[in-house]
Amino acid sequence: MRGRAALVALTVAISISADAAAAEPRYPAQPVQIIMPFSAGGGVDIVARALAAALSERLGQPFVVVTRDGAAGAIGFGALAQAKPDGYTLASSPATPMTNLPHLQKDLPYGFDSFAPICQTFENVYSIAVLPTSPYRALQDLLDDARARPGRVFYGSGGLGTIPHLSVEALAKAAGVRMTMVPFRGDAQMLPHLLSGEVGFGSVAISSIAGRDLRLLVVFGNRRDPSFPAVPASSELGAAELSPGLNGLFAPRGTPEPILDALEHGCAAIAASDAFRAQIERLNGRVAYLDRAAFTARLRHDYEAKGRLIRELGLTPQ
Repeated sequence: MRGRAALVALTVAISISADAAAAEPRYPAQPVQIIMPFSAGGGVDIVARALAAALSERLGQPFVVVTRDGAAGAIGFGALAQAKPDGYTLASSPATPMTNLPHLQKDLPYGFDSFAPICQTFENVYSIAVLPTSPYRALQDLLDDARARPGRVFYGSGGLGTIPHLSVEALAKAAGVRMTMVPFRGDAQMLPHLLSGEVGFGSVAISSIAGRDLRLLVVFGNRRDPSFPAVPASSELGAAELSPGLNGLFAPRGTPEPILDALEHGCAAIAASDAFRAQIERLNGRVAYLDRAAFTARLRHDYEAKGRLIRELGLTPQ
């Protein structure tokens, strides 16, 4: 009798568990919104749309990119932080709104710990770009002009606290010069002003200038980029070492683990695919997949490093 009772109890438990599993909708059960915190048309936007299309195909529901640009990415990340943590609102973005802006912007509607990083997809290298007709034939020409006209050499970037901004300021500090940033909502918005000559140079991702007739004076990082082997790296000039743009997929904090797992596995497969790699390489980017644990650890390190750099540069929260 005891054995029969135990068997009945086990059968009931299995039935209840199966019913509960069947009652849980498979993720995703509806379209997913992916926030793009920078202007449409730039390199990070193109990659976000490629990632969204691949996730749509792999997970069987539309992943739709929605532009929420402005305030150097703070508007989009603010919307993400306030979204319901159910897996149906994500962001595909450089990490700067999460790692840099908390050090620079007062009253942000979020902090570093407001998000759940899902995966790193690629690294974005930044550069100084000028028109082919620019009098700046080499970086030294630009620095000499900035030294002769303190604060009157204007450059465009994605805004306060972005890697393009911090990269130029670190280079300027190393060279002992002062230049003035003109902020834009992203590379796509800035480039027309560079191409029209309204700003002297652009601090821009090399993924955003693919196919454009621009001359690079320097790439920011500790090594030359294979796409532009003749262009010096900023480390050769004594500037502070900066990480490249760490681009990935983010969710609001509190998103359930099974949903994060599904998205992480999808990212891993997509990052390893020939089609995605070809898309990144066409934009002069670097495919650099990291899983949740590794990406989160790298972001924590970058957050702390950016805090130190911002203090060294004398930039104060606004």
